[in-house]
Formats: sequence, structure tokens, C-alpha cells
Amino acid sequence: MREKIKALIAPGEGKRAQSLAIACNEDPRFEPLEESSEIPVDVQFSINRGWGEYGKPKVVFQEPIDYFNIELKECKDYISSALGPDGHLYLQHLAMREAGHTAMILVLGGDIQVNDAIYHSLKTQYRGDELSYNLESYKKRLQDFEAKSFAMGIPVMRWQVDPFSRLLSHAAKVLLDGHLMDYRPRPAKGERELVACCCLTRGIGPETWRNILSEYQLQLLPRKDPAKPLEEISGMGPKRCKQIADMIRR
Repeated sequence: MREKIKALIAPGEGKRAQSLAIACNEDPRFEPLEESSEIPVDVQFSINRGWGEYGKPKVVFQEPIDYFNIELKECKDYISSALGPDGHLYLQHLAMREAGHTAMILVLGGDIQVNDAIYHSLKTQYRGDELSYNLESYKKRLQDFEAKSFAMGIPVMRWQVDPFSRLLSHAAKVLLDGHLMDYRPRPAKGERELVACCCLTRGIGPETWRNILSEYQLQLLPRKDPAKPLEEISGMGPKRCKQIADMIRR
């Protein structure tokens, strides 16, 4: 039984808390959303890696609890906190970096909504060419902020459609199983060994590997002595065992 991801949200988030709670309830990877005044951000996801299946302790080589921290921003709030004179988002950014956990800033709106918010924040202060100049200035400053934030390991995501469902998807990949194996190529028969060999080495191309594979085949060597039998490895049924058995070098 896999550990579920704990989801916490700061008090006072109103409709945002309601939307995230619904998303958590619909996703079996997550526990129900809880409110907490002790988290250092708007939303925090965590998973305890210090326990194995059925509550049995296991040896871990990292901190037993992993965290994923998120600051939520409405478009108007995003602009004022990123570009305002008090440096509010900078301070939040600094705190997330100092915490040392994976983190992101989620803007609840897309590019059009952000640009509209910029316009509405400036239209009462400027007119004509001056308004146009400041609109472009704000857009470029936000672009610069986002690029620097990305470079520092905290991406700024502008999501208009299904933001909370997408947030849970990202949290699950950060804390559980972030890999691209579902999107690996499905080569035609006879190419699988060739693709695997090309992925395993640098500087040896497919033509050379094709010549090598005409004389040799890929094999699996035990990492331990003794290694577990295939049938005792998680996820291995009789059919999969049969597929892999001939590849094992005894």
C-alpha cells in the first residue's frame, strides 16, 4: 500500500481552498486537504518516506519527509507582489529557497489574464504613450523575474485551465514517481536492443551497435549474491518473468 501525499493549505484561502479540496478528494494519491497555520507557504505537500508497506520501517538514505512548497497568486496579486516596492514576492522566494525543498509559484491565470491585470493596474495612472510604455515595461520585468526564478529552481507557472488538478499532478510527480518512462519510444521489433544500447553509451552510434548486436546480446547480471528470484520482485508476474528469464546471466 503506497503512502498517500499529505496536503496542507494556509488559513484564509477561501475559494482556492475549496477548489483544491475538491481536487484532492478526486485524486486517490492524496489525503483530504487540511488547513494549517504552521506551514511557511500557501500550500504544502509532503510524503513520509520513512515507512515501507503496511507501516513497516525501512532504511532510507534521505530525509524521511519530502516537501513540495507552493505560493498561490491571483494575477493582480502576482503583479503587485513581484514588482511592488516592498519586494513581497522576493521575500517569499527567498524563504522558499532557504527551506531547501522543491517549490514553485502558481499564478491562477494565463498570459491573457496577467496582461489584463497589468493594464487594469496602470490605466488610472497613465495615458497614451506613457501607458503603452509602462505596459511593455511591466511585461518585460515579469518575464525577467520568471526567467531568473526558473534559473534559481523555482518556476513560475501561469495556469488558467484546471490549475488545481495540474498542481496535484505536479506534486505527485515531484514526490512519488517523476519519470518519463510512459513516453519512451516503442520501436519496431528488432530495434529495442539497439535503442537501449544507444541510450546506455556515448559516442557509439546505431550502425556500430547494430554490428555488435549481430554477435552479442544484452544480458542482466545479478547486483547481489544471491539476487532475488524474478518472481519475488515487485511487479513481476509469470508472463513478465518468462519475458526476462532468458536475459539473465547466471
